[in-house]
Order: sequence, then C-alpha cells, then structure tokens
Amino acid sequence: MKKLILFFLISFSLTAQQRQKVIFDCDLGDDIDDAYALGYLLTLQDRYEILGITTCYGRTEDRAILAQKFLAVTGENHIPVYVGKNTSKSSDRANWYADQFYWAKGSGLTKKPQGATDFIRSQLKKYPGEVIIFSVGPVTNLAPLGAELQKAKAIYAMFGSFKIGYDGSTKVDAEWNVTCDIPSAKAFVQSGANIIYAGLDVTAMVKLSAENRLKLLMRQSPLTSAMQGLYVLWGQETPTLFDPVAIGMETNPELFTIEKVHVYVDDKGFTRLDPTKPANAEIGTSIKHTEFIQKLMHQYVYQNLQP
Repeated sequence: MKKLILFFLISFSLTAQQRQKVIFDCDLGDDIDDAYALGYLLTLQDRYEILGITTCYGRTEDRAILAQKFLAVTGENHIPVYVGKNTSKSSDRANWYADQFYWAKGSGLTKKPQGATDFIRSQLKKYPGEVIIFSVGPVTNLAPLGAELQKAKAIYAMFGSFKIGYDGSTKVDAEWNVTCDIPSAKAFVQSGANIIYAGLDVTAMVKLSAENRLKLLMRQSPLTSAMQGLYVLWGQETPTLFDPVAIGMETNPELFTIEKVHVYVDDKGFTRLDPTKPANAEIGTSIKHTEFIQKLMHQYVYQNLQP
C-alpha cells in the first residue's frame, strides 16, 4: 500500500513538473476579453501551471478583487493574485469604477498581497528560462523589470498594431495597451526579452458570435456563468476576443503565421517596424480565426470547473 501511494505521489509530482509555468498579467474588468482569456487559461491547467495572476492599469485593487472572485466561483482560488501599480490618478478613464467590478463588490482581499512587479521578478529569479508571461494589458508591471524580463522563457503580449488596425484595414492604429502607458511600452519592447506579439493583426477579427454566446449561456457551468455575468455588465453586444489570442499563440501555434521583425514604439503610441535593424521580436501576421474560435469554444464547453 505504501509503495502504491508513493507511486501516485511521484506520478503527480512529475505531471506538475511537466506543465509549463505561466503568469497572467491583465487589466481584468475593462473590456470583456480579459475575462474570456482568464477563463480560457483556467481550462488549460493540464498544460499550464499558473503561478499567479497580476493586475495592471487603473484601479488595480478592484481588478484583483474581481480576479479573486472569478477564481473562487470556479474552484481555483489556490491561484494567488497580486496587485499591480495603481495608475488611477493618471486620467479620468483610468479611475473609472468599471461596471464589471460590481460583480465582485464586497468580496474584499483576504490579505495585502505582494506587489505584481515584485512577484514577477521573484518567479523569474526562481525559475530562470522556465516561465511564460501572458501579457494582455498595459505593460506597467513589466517595464520596471527591464533586462530582467530576459529571464522569461517567452512573453506573449496582446500589444500593438503592425499591419492591420481595429477595423481590419491596413490603416494601423495606436493600440490601447500601448497608449495607456507609452513610456512603459517603449521600455518593454527594448528589454531584450523574447516577445511574441499578438497585435490587432491576429486579434481584431476574433469575434464571439451570438450563437456562441448563447451556447455559453446555456452551458450553465460556474465558469461560463461567470463569463456571461461579466459580459452582461460589460454592456455591449459582440465581444472581440483580443486577449485569448495571446494564449492561443502558445497553445496552438499551427493556427498562426509569425514574422521576425524589429519593433519600436513611437511617441504617439504606434508600434512601428524598422526593416533596417535586426529582429528583436516576433509578430503574428495571420490567424486561422474560425479554427481558433472552435478550439476556444471547445475548452469553454468541455470543462467542469467547480468551487
């Protein structure tokens, strides 16, 4: 009996070691795509060991409360949440008490958590070359790390507009995650880290249709109910799932075309390409979006996360 228990313990330990270590840095509570990205990540825990969730931009404490409730209702509150730098004084928009925050109002934080940047630093130091960071918000938590970001195995960032804009045309835009904190964006792209960008080029066309929204509503699991509850508070119609794509680029690379380029950020928050300089990053240039949405929906529907 003791040998059998030892066998299972060793097997469990090996399985945990084989999972890819990840950190999820997000501005949960603004656009709805952060919630869909977090839900997607939670369904992939056979593949990923989630070291922690960090919140960025504006009212980061409220974002952390929202993340904690999301984890609690899906039975995943063993995953720690860390509060990033509060930037709510930077603008009226940053100080907005987002409608999605009401979903978790009154939950409260159980304790004063370690700062997000310090947490990320500690994990990169503890596991050099082993951690993937999924960055789906402004990079305020990441920029202060500078060259320390080179210790990450990779960073998949929903960031930028390289050849396609929000409307799907070839007119590029100053993308939200960049313009929220342009100095941090500049420092991030110059960090020397292994960064793969999921810009508007591969995210702007990923829409969650009314048919798929109905499927999630009718699924009535704790996860899908949480996502659809936040969708109602978001108050708009068709979500563009920008942020799940950053995870999908790592999970299903066969659905993407990637190009090595030199990226920089200009003073207005545009992500520019300089063909005269050596590549410092990779960007997604195309996505098989229909297949990606099918895989995404499969993860949402065929899970049974429970509190």
